[in-house]
Amino acid sequence: IESPSSISTLYPGYDGRPYQREPKMAAEEKALAPGARKIDAGSIAKPFRENIRKQVQELKDAGIEAPLLVGLLANTDPAARKYAEWTGKACTNDGIRYELRTIDDPIDVEAALRDANDDPRVHGIIVYYPIFGQVESFSGEGQDDYLRDTVSYKCDVEGLCHEYRSNLYRNIRYVDFPTNTKKCVLPCTALSVVKILESVPSCYDETKPISRRMEGKTVTIINRSEIVGRPLAAMLSNDGADVYSIDIDSIYLFRGGRLHKCEGETPESCVRKSNIVITGVPTKSYRLPSAWIQKGTTVVNVASFKNVDEDEILQIEGVQYVPMVGKVTVAMLERNLMRLFYNFHHPDRRFEERKKTVTLDAQRPAPWYGNALQVYTAVAATAIIAMLLTNRQ
Repeated sequence: IESPSSISTLYPGYDGRPYQREPKMAAEEKALAPGARKIDAGSIAKPFRENIRKQVQELKDAGIEAPLLVGLLANTDPAARKYAEWTGKACTNDGIRYELRTIDDPIDVEAALRDANDDPRVHGIIVYYPIFGQVESFSGEGQDDYLRDTVSYKCDVEGLCHEYRSNLYRNIRYVDFPTNTKKCVLPCTALSVVKILESVPSCYDETKPISRRMEGKTVTIINRSEIVGRPLAAMLSNDGADVYSIDIDSIYLFRGGRLHKCEGETPESCVRKSNIVITGVPTKSYRLPSAWIQKGTTVVNVASFKNVDEDEILQIEGVQYVPMVGKVTVAMLERNLMRLFYNFHHPDRRFEERKKTVTLDAQRPAPWYGNALQVYTAVAATAIIAMLLTNRQ
């Protein structure tokens, strides 16, 4: 969750004037266009959360404590605090243990993060951003970016550390190649959009193999943040789509695992040719012109503000509109936590890892010496022989 930024008003399609909502139409004029539909994200999140409750109950029945998610909050950003509240309530409702650790001074976040990384009781960590924003640091381009990379890949429920980002951009889907028993964790907000699109019949073709299920689809994403836009573009491209990534001053095309800078394209031309449009502009004033959206387009609003005129786009034939993704995002956060638990923290998994370590140690060839005394004796004898030979000469 990021705070609105003044530069966000430079997004294409926004003319700088405060958005003025058109007068509300009479009820009889608000009938949806043929095939148009407004989709409730809660209905998509429900089966995921039911499955999580089932997994947690199975753990408890086996005498295993539910996974523990630790949240680190070091700012007063209202969106971050609201997200922390949602996370806590969802975890409590689904039987997951949740602990919010509030840090007064942002400079202490790294120490708190490393403590959580090293705590064997902790199975997942979420850091509520922004903390430093894009303030420069000695650790890299931005301190928040540095903190994302500091989260252990064994606890990163957001899927934003270097290990998972690197695997995502190279389309590597497992963390334990070549055995491929531990699936990677994906960024939870981007993953929520994928799950929403999978639920819309016209977006994913389940008859095709994985990595080709969005072949023939064109997607426009108006956001290129490291949290949402960039990983989402890579994920949809990895599934076969052509993805236009629009930021304040540039447009890129993700196609076939490669990134191409677009010359001659505009936000309007990208949106008009797209089957799927995803908006994530973090400012109240931005509105995507409804005239750009074509019949049958799926529109997903990821931003905390409405980036489209809902009444207008639902007058476009066949439009599938998802106004919010928050409930699915929280479900994906919990899903990621369960994946981390089974990948790294489940007692059976830890036993397997210890057993593997013992086996590897046993397979190592024994050293030529038996103990440290033998090494000392051999070195001393060699030194004495060398001295005697030198004296004879």
